[in-house]
Amino acid sequence: MKKWIILLAAVAVVALAWYFGRQYALVPVWAQPKFGQVARGDIKVPITAAGLIHPYQVIEVKSMASGRIMGVSVVAGDFATARKPLVVLDPIDEQRALDRAQADYNRAAAMLTQARVAVERAQVATETATVRLDEIMAQGQIVAFQKQKDEDLAKAGNVSAQDLVNSRAQYEINRAQQAAARIAIRSAELSKQDAEAAVISQGAIVEAARNTKEDHEKSLRETTVLAPDDAIVTEVWVRPGMLVQSATTGFTGGTPLMKLADVSKKKVIARLDEADYGRVLNISPLDALPEMPELRAAAEQDAAQLEKRGGLVRITVDAFPDQVFEGRIERVEPQGKLNAGSSIIQFDVHVEITGDKRHLLPLGAQAQVEFTVENELNALRVPAEAVKTFEEQRGVWIKTEPEPGSHEQFGKRFVPCRFGISDGEHTQVIEVLAGHELKEGTEVYTKLPPKPGEAE
Repeated sequence: MKKWIILLAAVAVVALAWYFGRQYALVPVWAQPKFGQVARGDIKVPITAAGLIHPYQVIEVKSMASGRIMGVSVVAGDFATARKPLVVLDPIDEQRALDRAQADYNRAAAMLTQARVAVERAQVATETATVRLDEIMAQGQIVAFQKQKDEDLAKAGNVSAQDLVNSRAQYEINRAQQAAARIAIRSAELSKQDAEAAVISQGAIVEAARNTKEDHEKSLRETTVLAPDDAIVTEVWVRPGMLVQSATTGFTGGTPLMKLADVSKKKVIARLDEADYGRVLNISPLDALPEMPELRAAAEQDAAQLEKRGGLVRITVDAFPDQVFEGRIERVEPQGKLNAGSSIIQFDVHVEITGDKRHLLPLGAQAQVEFTVENELNALRVPAEAVKTFEEQRGVWIKTEPEPGSHEQFGKRFVPCRFGISDGEHTQVIEVLAGHELKEGTEVYTKLPPKPGEAE
C-alpha cells in the first residue's frame, strides 16, 4: 500500500511539472535577457590618433670655425645648459686666419688715409688755381685799360705802332692766361672728385676687411663651441682628432657636430585619419587653424562653434599607463600625406603637451591623443546596446510585468525615441516620442528574451 502511495505522488509531481512546463517555457542561461538602466551622466565622443613625442625644436650644432677637434665634453643623453662648452677645436688655424685678416684690414685702412689726403691735396690745388685766376683777371683789367689807351692815342698819331702791337699782344696773352687758369681749376675739381670716389671705394674695402676680421675673431672664439640654450644632446657625430669645416666658409655648409633637442616645450605630432579631419578642425583654436583667411573668417563668424574651440586633449603613453597628460591643439596641417604602404590619407596635428607632468614624457615615445569632438553633460542616456529598431522606428524596450495569460516569463514594451551622440557605451536620449516616458532608473533590455520556440 505504501509503495502505491509513493508511486502516485511521483506521478502527480511529473504531471504538475509537465503542466507548468507547457505554460512557461524554460529559458536556458545562454538565452537569458540582459538589462541596463536609464540614467543621467556625461557623454564624450572621442577621436584617437597616434603620434610620437617631439621636442619644441631640434638644433643642429655646427662650428663657425675650422680645425681639428681636441675634445668633446658631452655624449648622447646629456643635458647641456646654455653656454656650456660642447666641443673644443685647435685654435691655431683660426689664429692664423685672424692674423691675415688683421694685416689686410691695416693695409686697407692705410690706403683709405692716403685717399683722404689726396682729397685734401685736390682741394688745395683747386683753391690755388682759383687764386691764380683772380690774379690774372686783375692783371687783365690793367692790360685792357692800356690797350684801349694806346688805341685812342694811335688815332691821334701820338703812339708808335710797336707800342700798340705790344698792348694788343699783352691783352691776348692775359685772355689766354685766364682760360688756362679756368682749365686748371676744372682739372683740380676733377682730381678732387676722383679722390673722393677713391675714399668711398677704399672705405668699402676697409669695411669689408673689418667684417672679415670680426668674422675671424668670432671664429677664433668659436673654437670652443657652446650650447645655444638649455637642451638635451640627442646625437653626437664627431670625436677627438676629426677635422671639421666651418659653417660659414665651407661649400657643404660646414660639418655637423651634434644634434640638440630643446625640451622647454614638448609636443605630439599625431597622424589623423582623413575621415576625422573635419571634426577635429571644428574643435581647434582659431590660432591653430591653417593660415587661410577665408577658413579663419568663417570660423570666427560661427559663434556657437567658438565656445567649443578649446582644443584641449588627453594624452596617454605606454611608459606611464596609469597617468593621463594634458595637451592643446597647436597647429593643424592643411596638407594630407599618403600613409606609406596603403591608400589612406592622414593629416598631421601638432599638440603641445601642457601641465606640470610633461617633463616625465620621453622623446620619441609613442603617444595616443584623444580629441573630444562631441560632449554632452548630464545627459539622459541609455546603454548603447539597448538601442533597437522596431517597425522602422528606433527606441528601447523597457522591462514590464508579463501580461496575464500570455504565458511569457518576461514582459516588454517598445518606447520610440530620438537619440543624440553615442560614445559606444552610452547613447544620449534627446526626446521620447509618441507620448511615452522614460524615467531614470527604468530597466531597458540590452538583450531581448528569445521568441517562443527559439530557446528550445
